[in-house]
Amino acid sequence: MKRAEHNVYFATGCNLKALSCYFLRGHTTIREIIARTSVVIWKVLQPTYLPNPTKETWVQSARRYWELWNLPNCVGSIDGKHIRIKRPPKSGSEFINYKGYFSIVLMAVSDADGCFLTIDVGEYGRNSDGRALKESNFGKKLVNSTLDLPDPSPLPGQDTNFPFYFAADEAFPLMCTIMKPYPKRGLTNRKRVFNGRLSRGRKSVECSFGMMSSKFRILHTTIGLNINTVDNIVKAVCLLHNFIKKEEGIFSRPRGKKGNDDDIEVENEEQPYPRLSNQRRATNPAIATREKLCDFFLTVDGSLKGQKRFCV
Repeated sequence: MKRAEHNVYFATGCNLKALSCYFLRGHTTIREIIARTSVVIWKVLQPTYLPNPTKETWVQSARRYWELWNLPNCVGSIDGKHIRIKRPPKSGSEFINYKGYFSIVLMAVSDADGCFLTIDVGEYGRNSDGRALKESNFGKKLVNSTLDLPDPSPLPGQDTNFPFYFAADEAFPLMCTIMKPYPKRGLTNRKRVFNGRLSRGRKSVECSFGMMSSKFRILHTTIGLNINTVDNIVKAVCLLHNFIKKEEGIFSRPRGKKGNDDDIEVENEEQPYPRLSNQRRATNPAIATREKLCDFFLTVDGSLKGQKRFCV
């Protein structure tokens, strides 16, 4: 019975009053069941379906990104998702995001097939994705070089080593280990190709959020529980997403390197991003790394047949 109540809440996002009437239980009991079950899901499933990434995990992810999305040395895509919550008591404006509602941030790294590799939950909604990454455990390990990423290796057909990196959008800082698109102002065709190719691989994390939200409708509602319980619910939902993906065995099919034009999608340039007040300037090594990857996309080994559609 407890599992049924919990599943209905996750899948439909219905309010606690409706659950209380349906299962003939008090509000306090329903809250306790949801809170405890979320913790148990994380405790039982996390070691199997969302373990701490190892060097071998990153290597396998990079190999899959090259097979599916033709991104060399890419170990994952990073993005943040705002989880709508009820205003916490005495919280002021800490949880109000740039869209105008109260939220916490789910910071996630996805592999090429749409499974989460690592997540961080609970950052204040007012922070940008870049700030949330900086404050997360994952972001701190990334900056301190303690993520156990593979040693740099040459890009396909190249001789010099190139670092392994994460694909991200404009909201994140440019680093040697984080590749982001060029600013939209003053784009050349060369840079447009880079932006399109990076966006093509980065969308895997957005697909992860979309698939998870479509299965667990609670993410479309305002969660009216305390912050600790909301954190546990989000972590449990991410775990269940990985569980479903891996147990169903449904993964994306690799696309040929010289695929058709239909294999490439143009990024929506009208997508709004929050003001990035906490973002630091890119370092010269990071800029040089992006330039090298940009050049690779124009070589025989790195180009795609359909990438000319990014040009004007």
